[in-house]
Amino acid sequence: MNEYSDKINGFWEEGYHYYIEIADDTLTVRDYARRVMLVTRISYSAGAAEKGEKTPIILEDRVLSRDASGDPFTIIRTLDYEDGELRMLYYYTIMGETVYTLKKVDHGPFDHIIIRDGEFLDKLQGDWYRWSAGGGLSEKVTIRDNVISIMGNDCAFHVVSYKYDKDSVYIVPEDLTQSNFPSYTQFRVEPDMLTSTMIVFDASMPLSVFARKDMLDKIAVPDAARRPMVSTMQFRPDGPAFTMSGGLMGMADPGEGEPDGDNAEGQDPDARKETEVPDRPSFKFCPQCGCEFKGAVPRFCAQCGTKLYT
Repeated sequence: MNEYSDKINGFWEEGYHYYIEIADDTLTVRDYARRVMLVTRISYSAGAAEKGEKTPIILEDRVLSRDASGDPFTIIRTLDYEDGELRMLYYYTIMGETVYTLKKVDHGPFDHIIIRDGEFLDKLQGDWYRWSAGGGLSEKVTIRDNVISIMGNDCAFHVVSYKYDKDSVYIVPEDLTQSNFPSYTQFRVEPDMLTSTMIVFDASMPLSVFARKDMLDKIAVPDAARRPMVSTMQFRPDGPAFTMSGGLMGMADPGEGEPDGDNAEGQDPDARKETEVPDRPSFKFCPQCGCEFKGAVPRFCAQCGTKLYT
């Protein structure tokens, strides 16, 4: 008869990325959007766990995702219980190995959200237009009650803050998935503007600034939108280097120095011309796989085949 440990049974959470539920011989992994990525049988030494020893957890299935050809794309290399924590060695075919540390929690998946519709919903109603280096009106988002319309897609949303950062306010999909937020993970609510972001390689990347029509030439584009992406993952000392940079859609990339003033001031003229090409987006990374584009954005990503624009 198999034995199991209450030290290992339960719910385990790693910040914003992964959530693991262990119930005796079954392990379930969910991602930040609450989607189930893996359900598998496990085995381990309950005696070692009870003694406080490092306890390897053996998974029958280790594959979290596969590529279009069916080959493993993201994998759990090892999972260990040690010092009251789970340590997951995660392998991403593009980036290599990453160590995630999960702590035991007493709640369901990612229960760290504060709903703030009552405080902010009324002031968010109506049309918001994307700021662009070339000026003029371009893409817009429209908010009606608890529905946001983006590029022809309607998505139910909530205005939220996170318990660990109560002063920051975001618009997020109601079910916390990206299903109808094309390329966007969330919108940060700031004075007179909305800043959209997306997740690439588990890093938050600013994409666009939206404002009311009469404020487009008055807003100060936030410095944070011009900074390089920052990974929130913990890399092994012997793991791969990870450096990326990204700017706002419709803006030039930041380059080496600090931005000169607000809006279009101090931008590279060539980059500004590129943003004015009709119907061609100016982001620098594929929203699906994170592949970096060296020049103009192609219609299809060469790495994963995702259609990038029509």
